[in-house]
Amino acid sequence: MSNELSDNLEKEVLQKNQTFGIFPQAVSSFTLPNHQQFKQDLLKWMTTKELVPDHSRRMISHNVTTIGKDNEVLNDIPELKDALMLLIDKHNNNANNYQSRLQVSECYLELADEGAIYAPHESSNCLYSLVYFVNYDSKLHSPLKFRRHIVSSFFPVLQVPCSKESIFNMPECFIPYSEGDVVIFPSNLTRGYESNPTGERITLTVNIAPA
Repeated sequence: MSNELSDNLEKEVLQKNQTFGIFPQAVSSFTLPNHQQFKQDLLKWMTTKELVPDHSRRMISHNVTTIGKDNEVLNDIPELKDALMLLIDKHNNNANNYQSRLQVSECYLELADEGAIYAPHESSNCLYSLVYFVNYDSKLHSPLKFRRHIVSSFFPVLQVPCSKESIFNMPECFIPYSEGDVVIFPSNLTRGYESNPTGERITLTVNIAPA
């Protein structure tokens, strides 16, 4: 009788065997039209601006220099701002579908030297963040990585070794992209990079908030 009961229980469990992935995060990658022209515009713009090693993000980065002042570059190159906002709207339509009109709340152009790192971080008071890879070579520069959120506001989080990696336990990941691509993601998604092998890694970061 006990064996028969065990068999029935196992069949019942197998009939209801479902594993769900809930609350997915939307991350988009777009190739920016006219990238080569925008790259030349940005490189020319850089020659007229000062390098700012003592910027507001220095506490979470190393060997990363801001070029010009924050929130300056897109005001000086409005065509680039318009192109990026079109991609933001496309991402929003594919993801959260926020009804509010969106606008740039912060932007900065950064130069990462050899050995540069960016500690895992999030952005506050905004909905989306994007990174435009202005000068980037996957063989020479460190990739932007996203990290799984594993902390709790109330309790310690127990972590143990896993026998194999899956989308549910992987501690970090990255998506494929190349120079000229724009990666857009929720601003509260943890990201950063480490051990940048060579210099001249140039990226434009933009944060987006409701208008």
